[in-house]
Amino acid sequence: MNKKIIFSFLLVVALSFTACDEYLDVQPGSGFTQAEIFKSEKDIQSAVAGVYTLMLTDDAYANRVAFVFNTNTDVEMSGVATNTVNGNGSDIACYDPKPYWTTLNGTWSAMYKIINTANDVIEGIESSDLYKADPKNAPSNIMQMYGEVKTIRAMVYLDMIRIWGDVVFRTKSSTGDENFAVGTTDRNVILEFLIDDLKSVEPLMKNASELDYGVERASRSFNQGLIGLLALTRGGWTLRPDENNPASIGRMERGTNHEQYYDTAIQYLEKVILGRQHDLKLGFRDFWMKQNNWETPVNDDVIFSIPMLKNSTGEYGYLAGIPIVEGNHPYGSASGTLSLCGEYLYSFDNKDLRRDVTCAPLSYDQNLNQVIRLDLARLAVGKWSKLWMNDPLGSTSQKGTGINYSWMRFADVLLMYAEAVNERFGPREDAKECLRRVRRRAFAQADWGTKVDNYVLSKSSPDLFFKAIMDERKWEFGGESKRKFDLARWNKFSEVVYNQYFKLYNWGRVANGAYVPGIDQVPGSIYYKNIPDPVNSGRTILDIKGIDEILQARPAGYTELPFAVSWYSLNNDTASYEPRNDIKWSFRGFINYNNASSVSPTDPLRYLCPYPSKVITDHRGAIQNYYGFNF
Repeated sequence: MNKKIIFSFLLVVALSFTACDEYLDVQPGSGFTQAEIFKSEKDIQSAVAGVYTLMLTDDAYANRVAFVFNTNTDVEMSGVATNTVNGNGSDIACYDPKPYWTTLNGTWSAMYKIINTANDVIEGIESSDLYKADPKNAPSNIMQMYGEVKTIRAMVYLDMIRIWGDVVFRTKSSTGDENFAVGTTDRNVILEFLIDDLKSVEPLMKNASELDYGVERASRSFNQGLIGLLALTRGGWTLRPDENNPASIGRMERGTNHEQYYDTAIQYLEKVILGRQHDLKLGFRDFWMKQNNWETPVNDDVIFSIPMLKNSTGEYGYLAGIPIVEGNHPYGSASGTLSLCGEYLYSFDNKDLRRDVTCAPLSYDQNLNQVIRLDLARLAVGKWSKLWMNDPLGSTSQKGTGINYSWMRFADVLLMYAEAVNERFGPREDAKECLRRVRRRAFAQADWGTKVDNYVLSKSSPDLFFKAIMDERKWEFGGESKRKFDLARWNKFSEVVYNQYFKLYNWGRVANGAYVPGIDQVPGSIYYKNIPDPVNSGRTILDIKGIDEILQARPAGYTELPFAVSWYSLNNDTASYEPRNDIKWSFRGFINYNNASSVSPTDPLRYLCPYPSKVITDHRGAIQNYYGFNF
């Protein structure tokens, strides 16, 4: 699909909607009126595109929301090797963020700019003659754009709730003055409003196949899928503050009537499935190759894709992807800063086709030879690679890859539907079929009997099936920043992070000869050698041993790379054997080397961020931080 034409000339429009930097003050200095903006469909289309444009900033979806707000789990992981607080941002990963970080304030402000502009556009459409004349009994261009902006607004609010919890809730244009001394609204109230709001416009929206720019616009299927996710979030668990004790971490709590919201999720996720607008037609590798070539089929896995601009916005392939050293080649550099936990590589079935696409234990040097790169938190996300680009961006290119942010995929819908059905009715056949559909793409057809049919058949109880859903989402969405949100709504955050800390700790011990019940063998080292690249003459690729099977000795002709054996060693300062620093401190806001003996897997984990200090000041006491954050 040729894309992004509409967005290339809309930055001025977007900025005209958000000329003032004051929080929630969206009246532009140019003094535009709705009558001047919303006379024609073209005018409305430009205003709607302005909402999308605001999503492309680094503080919003081009960087911060996609990458910076990741927390360390059993999938994504940023190694933190110190107990000292970082100056501005990276300690979000280890559950130790600070209200004074400008990163937090920048994203809070950027997200509200999107929301406030969306509120302006919604009110502008409602006041237009075109909207008033529309019969509102079938999809139309006007009602599509109206529903589109409401859907984007709901998506942004959901992301803010998943980052901060309760947030300031506005659905009308703001003059600015009334926003001071305004408090937050309970997240469940916001979620309930958004669900009903999206339901009201869902029948009047169009399918992606009927839209110019396809899945780069919020379609009816995305509306339906988002209702499902909003409902699962409302019906799931969340961290709540102890208002009588702001210094307390708080407690995990499930909202009332959660069954009602799981039923809503089933209803609307089923609409996506039965609508047959999306499928898993492409193989897993082919799907990601197309993503890296700016191709997003309208009728395949992607349901909504935030449209980045080539050579301007987007860091997939650069920050998230396989690292590349700049050299005399046309691909430019890639940092590969977003990493997966090295242990995650070994969680896959050896025959799972997703493993070698998702997990890249390598980088490329300046001559595009493969270089081994694998450690505790140095496993690259292989779903994105500049080397997959048929039309590379140039030898000095870095950021601005233009690769889209696939916010929702059909595989996500299938697994959410299976999760919701299992929650209400157990592993019913339709839930099993959704799980089978995802796994069929993950394995060669010759393996479907054992890896798909027999595997799903063995998940015969609600608990077993739920565990299978947890695992499948882990393997399907590695590097896509979904794990943290899943763990929160399942009330599994503490348990998974607790277990991950001790798993990494004990892998190091076992690799060094200790006995740990339940752990027989671990990959103490892997072994590699460079061999000629059969496709690209003059270059070399890696032949790696020790991933498909755990080896105890170095094969002849291979070089050893210490893996788990390096995670536990003698500390010369303390004269005792200890885990490596990045095991000690990578989860330090919840569990670390100093407190591990006193932490329980049922203790609440502080996965939410604090409100930025500037927001608290601007709201003149109406907002305060909880969860033990210093403020």
